[in-house]
Amino acid sequence: MASSAIAGALLNATFDERGLASLVLLATASVLNVEGDAFALSLNGTSTILSSSLPVPTRTFDAHGQPTYRYSAAGDLTVHVAYSVTDAFVSKQLTVSSARHAHNVTNVTLFAGARLLLDGAAPAESVVARSPAGLRDFALFARWSTTGALITARNPFLTATPHGGGGVTLSYEPMMPVAPAAPFSADRAHIGLHLLTQRKMAPPAQPLDEAEHAAMQRCVRAAIAAPQRASSVKINVGWCENDFQIDISTAAGRAEYKRIIDRAASLGIESILFAPRNSDVSSIGNGTDAWGWEQVLWFGMGERLRMGLWAPGDPLPASLTEMLDYFRLRGVRPVAYVYPILAFLAGTLPGGASPPWVVHGTYSSSDLATKRLGLGPMRSDLASPALQQWLPKTMRRFADQTGAGGFSFDYTYFEQGSPGGRPWRSQYAQWSGWRAILAALQQPKACAGRQCVVDNRQANHAWGPWMWAEGGTYAEPLQSDEQPGSWMFYEADLKTDRLSANRQRETAWSYRVQSFAPAEVVPGFALHQTDRDVSPAQKNVTAGPGCPRGGGTGRCAELSRRRDFDLLGYRYSLLSAVGTGGANLVLNMLPARDEGEFAAFPAEDVAFFRQWLEWADRSRDLVASTRVLPSTSRPAAGSLDGVSLLRQDGSCTGAIFAFSPTATPLNLSLALDASLGCSPPHPSSGVPGLLLLRQIGSSDRSEPAGGWARQLLRAGDALALTVPPTTALALELEPFDGASLVAPLVLGAAAGAASLSADGALSLSRVVGEQGAAAELTVLLPPHGPGAVSRATLNGKVVRFDALPPLDGRPPAVRIRGAWAGERFGRAHEIVAAGGFSGGRWTGTFSVPAAVLEQLAARNRSYDLSYDLDPNSNDEANVPWLAPGRLLIWAKHKPAYAQMGLEHTVRHIHDRETYTHIPTPKVPRRTSLVRNLDRYKPLLNDSFNAAGSIDGTPLLMRKAYNTIAPSRARFIGHWADVTRLIKPGVQQTLALQLPPGLKPQGVRFESVESPPGRVYDSKC
Repeated sequence: MASSAIAGALLNATFDERGLASLVLLATASVLNVEGDAFALSLNGTSTILSSSLPVPTRTFDAHGQPTYRYSAAGDLTVHVAYSVTDAFVSKQLTVSSARHAHNVTNVTLFAGARLLLDGAAPAESVVARSPAGLRDFALFARWSTTGALITARNPFLTATPHGGGGVTLSYEPMMPVAPAAPFSADRAHIGLHLLTQRKMAPPAQPLDEAEHAAMQRCVRAAIAAPQRASSVKINVGWCENDFQIDISTAAGRAEYKRIIDRAASLGIESILFAPRNSDVSSIGNGTDAWGWEQVLWFGMGERLRMGLWAPGDPLPASLTEMLDYFRLRGVRPVAYVYPILAFLAGTLPGGASPPWVVHGTYSSSDLATKRLGLGPMRSDLASPALQQWLPKTMRRFADQTGAGGFSFDYTYFEQGSPGGRPWRSQYAQWSGWRAILAALQQPKACAGRQCVVDNRQANHAWGPWMWAEGGTYAEPLQSDEQPGSWMFYEADLKTDRLSANRQRETAWSYRVQSFAPAEVVPGFALHQTDRDVSPAQKNVTAGPGCPRGGGTGRCAELSRRRDFDLLGYRYSLLSAVGTGGANLVLNMLPARDEGEFAAFPAEDVAFFRQWLEWADRSRDLVASTRVLPSTSRPAAGSLDGVSLLRQDGSCTGAIFAFSPTATPLNLSLALDASLGCSPPHPSSGVPGLLLLRQIGSSDRSEPAGGWARQLLRAGDALALTVPPTTALALELEPFDGASLVAPLVLGAAAGAASLSADGALSLSRVVGEQGAAAELTVLLPPHGPGAVSRATLNGKVVRFDALPPLDGRPPAVRIRGAWAGERFGRAHEIVAAGGFSGGRWTGTFSVPAAVLEQLAARNRSYDLSYDLDPNSNDEANVPWLAPGRLLIWAKHKPAYAQMGLEHTVRHIHDRETYTHIPTPKVPRRTSLVRNLDRYKPLLNDSFNAAGSIDGTPLLMRKAYNTIAPSRARFIGHWADVTRLIKPGVQQTLALQLPPGLKPQGVRFESVESPPGRVYDSKC
């Protein structure tokens, strides 16, 4: 049989009589010979079929020349092996069919010992990339000196094994049936070639070459099922506003929910995960899920759907119809909350029978211990082909009737059947079945004529990149429940949205780096889920009848956390989401349910929201290129992290987002070289290759909304800047052509206007910097102005300057050195201890400028919202992210284990700043799907108390948590509201009495943005 060849954009492939024979990497003409491309099948746990021992197959070609081989196996089996060549990979897929008998496919070996030789040589080494969530292997990478090969398949249950001499085996255990009417299709395998960069991924990532990581990510991107969206996903999760507390059977409940819809529409949000109660049609008493939320599923129709009392197309209650009409009126689409394993239609068939997908679950601990499986509650089997047909069809009909814009899935357990009981219901079979159900929603118009939003929760983070690419819009947003008590922070902060944002970036890093997720499926979780648990101040509130834990002691007290918007933290969180997950913006606790928050939300903040949601839409090409900055690693305490979103043409243009999660400034140093994807122009081109670095956004509310120009660079330079404490910065690199300047351009500060008169008078007006900070301004001059600057004024004041000659293609410029007048008092301003401190009583002096109190007063005017600041009345006084017009102080601590006599300590696995922890025995790291829940430990024992005073007046020192209800495991530290005790411009003394042995790592002010300076004092 003659060989055949197929050309791709990056490689060519040749095929012989049994399959793939070789790959040619076009960039280098290197040839990868694939010796012995074979497959193997194990059936019924006993017999094994090896393709190399079968007769030579027949071969056919499709219209594009792609070959398919047909093998006749023993008995009644036929195996088709189809190959396809794309730009960078060769794909291989097996389909097994049986003419007469049913079999269980227990093992599939996609590459059965194939030998890889590059230009005749075996690889120097091979590396297997494994799932970080405790499943199996993702891929195998073979390495030669400058070239690498990727071998993978589309599931996270692989066993990838390198052998001596270049041999490779890739297999998995589907435990799935093949029958006369039901062929079995194995997951596609892929093999490709790439040039190595010799740059390894930074720890704690696996030590892969950057090109290996990019090749796997490119392979996953090619598998994305849904058509590429023209804009980002923008969904509000009503659950995170505790919308399950709202009963839309009442007029008041519908009015409250309409405020959420109105707020979403005002911000440019397109979808809402809509899961309120509706007493007209559902009741907690009818629920069958262990969590107690079935009453809110399917827009409240879930219980009736499961019981066979309602089906899509049947009439809807008037209360729901009114809400769906309002969604249409405001141009926002509701997304339904669904639990896919509930026992749909159980007992509703003639004679009390159930559909074939209804089984008894196997997830109770007693079942697993005794191996008497199948005795648990009734549920739906995701591996059932009948369910894989019925469920997506039902969802599409539901969307057609209600206008649903998508579905959010939770409670999606995968169970492992017993070998002697139901072997065909393996974990893989359920994983594969669930992927098939989700893929059926990826049709272009599956949700009422539009593309569905498919939101996945509950262990979805563990299911691997192929599930996210082929079966969902994005991965699970925080790799856990979003409830603040369900995850731990690596850096203490009094603003809950900043804590949530840090967790979000850590999650995005994990998806992107450890699990090869392309940007299109990485989620950007913004803001926070408000605490569901009832605090001591709310325990006397009577819960509504539809609450899972009624009586005012559970999670549904009607007044629980309507007001919980974090005005000073949300910008950091929004920029974090846009920068690291801009394709899928999952937006949470909005100022809507509380009428006061809804009415008081400033217009400038509405504009900030819309600005960044629109930026994500305009910048889809940049978002798709999101990469972790090469100089940074996993987000961690005390460490700067960030991402680049640069165009892939080597121009070094695009965006950079940088984040400081800590209370001290952090420096960013970034080489604009090949590690970032930058290629400087060749010297012979005559192109200067200048780049203008602009700041286009900041989480600091005092920064100019329009941004400002920072510096002029070229590819090959080092970008260096300082990120202020607890700040997110958005930066833009754009081409700069000095010849096109028509007016002076100020670098180093925001300037409202700049002009240069014919006699050389340079005028800069409305220039703003940070009060008290030193600053060096460079003003680039237009090429067609006067020959030199004769004098310069800045904000009406004459300033001194130095002339800078044009060099390296840069335009002529002047430099102005000086400082912004006033006392510097920026973000996280530290109060320094007076003298040494060895424990116990701590003292320090401070002086608060009048500008700080003016800032707080202006904030209270612009966010005119009254808070109850009686700490014994409700929670508003005791939550440090509310009442943002307060001036707060708080202390961070470093460990003093010896003095405290602790026997052992527990630390965050990648902390650089270390805090005192509760002396809890260290738990071995688990490889289960829920290991993230116990990876972190509290920062400080919340049984410790602290006292304080300012100038002898006692302070009420409170304990801060990332939850509303005090949770020992989520304790942040001690803080106090000092607003009324401050004397502007006067030196005052703060005294703290701290637990013995604890040394403050910093005592700082909170709720202060850097006051702007407008008076500039120049110097030579």
